[in-house]
Amino acid sequence: MEEGEEGPSSSTRKFKKMRVVYELNASEDNNHDEIDHKESVQESKEEQNGLSVTLMDPEVLDCLICMEHLSPPVFQCENGHIACSPCCTKLGNKCPSCSWPIGYNRCLAIEKVIESIKVSCEYKQYGCGETFSYRQKNTHEEKCIYAPCVCPISDCSFRGSTKQMSLHFSSKHWSSARRFRYNCPFSVSVGKLESYLVFQEEDDGLLFVLINQIQLIGSAVTLICLDPSSSTRRYDLMSKKGGSSLRLESFMKCVKERPEAGFSEDFLLVPYGFYCTSEKLMLEICIWK
Repeated sequence: MEEGEEGPSSSTRKFKKMRVVYELNASEDNNHDEIDHKESVQESKEEQNGLSVTLMDPEVLDCLICMEHLSPPVFQCENGHIACSPCCTKLGNKCPSCSWPIGYNRCLAIEKVIESIKVSCEYKQYGCGETFSYRQKNTHEEKCIYAPCVCPISDCSFRGSTKQMSLHFSSKHWSSARRFRYNCPFSVSVGKLESYLVFQEEDDGLLFVLINQIQLIGSAVTLICLDPSSSTRRYDLMSKKGGSSLRLESFMKCVKERPEAGFSEDFLLVPYGFYCTSEKLMLEICIWK
């Protein structure tokens, strides 16, 4: 530096900040069966002096005990082993790796790294373009509207977001579903050996599945919604036979898996005596919006 020139003062000196972005690129066949995950780095557009870093193993920022993403506060023992706060409490503040006390000393370096990282959504390939802090990853993806669902038709391997699933089902399996409208009761008949029926709402195209499980004394019937990002949805389910009736008012489970994986704790148990002579169970359903 030549005489007379002034260097940047400590008050104006800019610190470089690290920003890491994971991008998931998919190499897919027609049914989205095979997905290859690729990590890439994107420079921060907001900061000219930003530092781009490639993190080759994202799991390095997971708690080694519960395998969940680390989020502040992060603790370390005297030997440098780290753990999340809940695990420290569950283990009685004893490090499972070396038995030294843990849960008293914060690992501030790791906490700063976690706070500076920005990640893209795991479901980017299905249409989500959001980025967020690393600590918000689980919270976002649990409610992401682009989380993929599995087609309820057992011999179909299609996976896609709720919107993609609606379009797929309408074009490929139109005859496999019963159309209905929210807040309007409708009647269906279920065969004794039919394990599930699919319903599709006429306006938003959302898919619902009626699950029928055979028990010793009758059929256990429940409804699920193929929309993992959805909050609870209420429905009424009723069966009549002569002067007798059975009714269930409940909130359905919202899932992304096949019907056999989504049976709810709330169900209507209908005795075999309610079946008609053709071994059909008559049900009246109303799904509320």
